[in-house]
Amino acid sequence: MITALPVFLPLAFMIFALLFRHYHGREYIAVAASGLNVLLSLFLVFKVHDAGMISVQMGDWPAPYGITLIADRFSALMVLVASIVFMAAMAYSVHSLDTRRKSFGFYMFSFGILMGVNGSFLAGDIFNLYVWFEVMLMASFILMSHGGDRNQLEGSIKYLILNLISSFLFVAGIGLLYGKLGTLNMADIAQKLMNFETMPSELNPAFILIFVGFAIKGGLVPFFFWLPASYHTPPPVVTALFAGLLTKVGIYSLIRFYTLFLHQNAEFWQPLILLIAVLSMVIGVITATSQFEFRKVLSFHIISQVGYVVMGLGFFTVAGLAGAVFFLAHNMISKTNAFLVAGYVHRQKGTLNLKTLGDFYKQHPLWAIFFFISAFSLAGLPPLSGFIGKYLLIKAGIEAEYTAIALIALFVGFFTLFSMVKIWMEVFWKKTPENQVAPLKEEKPEDSENVRWMTWASGIMALIIVLAGVFATPVVDYCTQAAETLINPGEYINFVLKENVIINNQ
Repeated sequence: MITALPVFLPLAFMIFALLFRHYHGREYIAVAASGLNVLLSLFLVFKVHDAGMISVQMGDWPAPYGITLIADRFSALMVLVASIVFMAAMAYSVHSLDTRRKSFGFYMFSFGILMGVNGSFLAGDIFNLYVWFEVMLMASFILMSHGGDRNQLEGSIKYLILNLISSFLFVAGIGLLYGKLGTLNMADIAQKLMNFETMPSELNPAFILIFVGFAIKGGLVPFFFWLPASYHTPPPVVTALFAGLLTKVGIYSLIRFYTLFLHQNAEFWQPLILLIAVLSMVIGVITATSQFEFRKVLSFHIISQVGYVVMGLGFFTVAGLAGAVFFLAHNMISKTNAFLVAGYVHRQKGTLNLKTLGDFYKQHPLWAIFFFISAFSLAGLPPLSGFIGKYLLIKAGIEAEYTAIALIALFVGFFTLFSMVKIWMEVFWKKTPENQVAPLKEEKPEDSENVRWMTWASGIMALIIVLAGVFATPVVDYCTQAAETLINPGEYINFVLKENVIINNQ
């Protein structure tokens, strides 16, 4: 039953929150529920680490006929990291979000996102993965447009249209796949595919549609343009939540599909995966260097950094997948915290235009430290978690004889460092330009000078980034075990189907 709790807890909060008419009750219950979600996720990780996998069949219908929720080491880690990101966002929102948005369902829809994210990580069949995607999409669209500002509505339309296209492609691919194989359970699909000597060509349209759907949701080149056009428009805490969770669900799903299905046609998919990874890394980081809006710089870097994860997937070795899993978890924490710092800067200055900012280190040294840790972790400097992630991926590329791609990843890291130094110099180090007209600030909470919850949220995230880099060995070992399960899907198939099937992994 522990497998289903990360899905049912957000639903229980949304029902329970209806009992509170005033937002004050909802916000503190939201923080408490998000903390409980972290504890449940930790328990799930320890249980999966001991057992290898755990699952639940909804309604006691056996696989492949019933709805399967399954947690292996990869999905359990993603649920845990998502719970940390979510708790930080909920705590940060207490003193960062205006009362109008709090009063009109912010916490309800935020937990809707959490339910969709956790459901996606734990889904054992592709149709329910699509359903959880839609739960996440509906809740995220409402939060994207929440407040009704002109910029928000413009960003929301771009966000919604592209994600609806993604959902249409995904469900169309699911329909084609079901028509050919007669099953929706992912383990059952993988077993049926392994019975073919070569991948049937009639399945290619289905897999291509699903792949494009995941690429759009993950913000990969060439389907990324909706992301930087929309992520800078909602309140900063919403952007931080989106940056830490939404695109990562698309990348998680791509990893799951590739390791279960697509690798069986590796001569077609592996070069394509590596090409998209390289283009995402390069185009994302180069475009980021030309931006002068704090959140836009960070948004373009999302594209670049998911490229690193997909690169590790494309290597398709245990070392490459371990690096991809570690880097994905690191990026969820580091990227979220960078956006949280951007939100604090906006709160104090009323703008995120790099050209008009300055002196933030002198005025707010603690927040400058938080940004330094997050940004330079993204850039890959030791001893932070980002250094470990990039080291694992580059080392795996060289060992797999993809030296040119590994060198491109190293080259992209220097451009990432350039962008982070640019933000540091413009926002935190240089003097504030003279004769700047102070922009109008958005509505603040009632206690506008209290930033205690914001500081704790960002500080804990920064501490996790440091600890994950300094004490990386147990985390890397866990990611390596997760990678071994991913690259040998026979264990996953046998566990779900409860059969003694013979798997040929060659």
